Amino acid sequence: MIQRKISRFGVLFLIFLMPLCAWAQKGEKIQTIVIDAGHGGKDTGALGKITTEKAVNLAVAKKFGNYIKENLPDVKVIYTRSTDKFVELSERAAIANRNNADVFISIHCNSTEGTTTANGAETYVMGESKNEKNLAVAKKENASILLEDNTDAYNNFDPNSTEAYILFSLSQSLYQSQSLDLAGKMQKRFAAKGRHDRGVQQAGFLVLWKTSMPSILVELGFINNIKEEQFLNSEKGQTQMALALYRAFEDYKREFEAENHSGGSKPVASEKPSTPSGSGDTYFAVQFASRDKKVSSTDKAFSGVKEVDVYEYNGAFRYISGHFTSKEAAMKRQTEVRNLGYKDAFVVAFINGERGTIKQAEEALKK
Repeated sequence: MIQRKISRFGVLFLIFLMPLCAWAQKGEKIQTIVIDAGHGGKDTGALGKITTEKAVNLAVAKKFGNYIKENLPDVKVIYTRSTDKFVELSERAAIANRNNADVFISIHCNSTEGTTTANGAETYVMGESKNEKNLAVAKKENASILLEDNTDAYNNFDPNSTEAYILFSLSQSLYQSQSLDLAGKMQKRFAAKGRHDRGVQQAGFLVLWKTSMPSILVELGFINNIKEEQFLNSEKGQTQMALALYRAFEDYKREFEAENHSGGSKPVASEKPSTPSGSGDTYFAVQFASRDKKVSSTDKAFSGVKEVDVYEYNGAFRYISGHFTSKEAAMKRQTEVRNLGYKDAFVVAFINGERGTIKQAEEALKK
């Protein structure tokens, strides 16, 4: 764990760091995605033997966007750059916010100091750099601001200052849960394509800081590893990575829209209902598993999960934990369930016994 030491100046600095657009409302459909090809122009990013990070990022980003355009015509695709040009980090987030994007995905390649054997893909969300490796990745990507003419947008943020990242990590995204969900789906799709899965990570990235929607940063591979570079520079490799990005986004869109559709479905009878007194049929729960066929809620596969109930929704049996009258309480259970290994667990809501949105449940419980 990186040591924490926050000065009085640091607290004031943190106030200035807070995003201005964090309260944007999101709907029930994924209609717009902003795809960010990292670096560009005078900012080459990491250097390989035969190519540059900026070139790989752009090639994969455009292929990814084309897959969406061809297969998901209801989604508007916006690129932060579609040519080899320099775009400030703050402007990349601003593009997403101005267009009311539902998802922001920043595409990058990794590189290491002193070794060329590191390999595999990893996905980052905005959060605390829990080890020196994550901090090093964030410092490398954030160093792009040193090439910008005007750094006022970052309130004198020093990309090489460890203390700055400690403060930065305290500014968590309102959409961190959804970002983690999307990041997890990315890693699963990379692994399915045979890539080494380096997992979902957290670190302080300036490009994710001011986005007001679920946002992730993907590191496709290590450009200083000659085998990785050859793969990422090839038509086959770029197509493979772009397809993995598309499949993960498609998974996220389909699940998000199904889970947030206002129609909902009533939970089937629970074997051990645990509705707290006074909660009625409007409550929050934590969904952690889905099965094509119904299994017992006491199934040993769910060992350790408290208060398991099941409901049928969109042709599948969904397993939930707990009944809560506040989203905050449900979020605590979500953490517990994720710690048991269900990394994709997320909060769901029921209104009068039917699936609805979290916002609808919060409004109903206020009445």
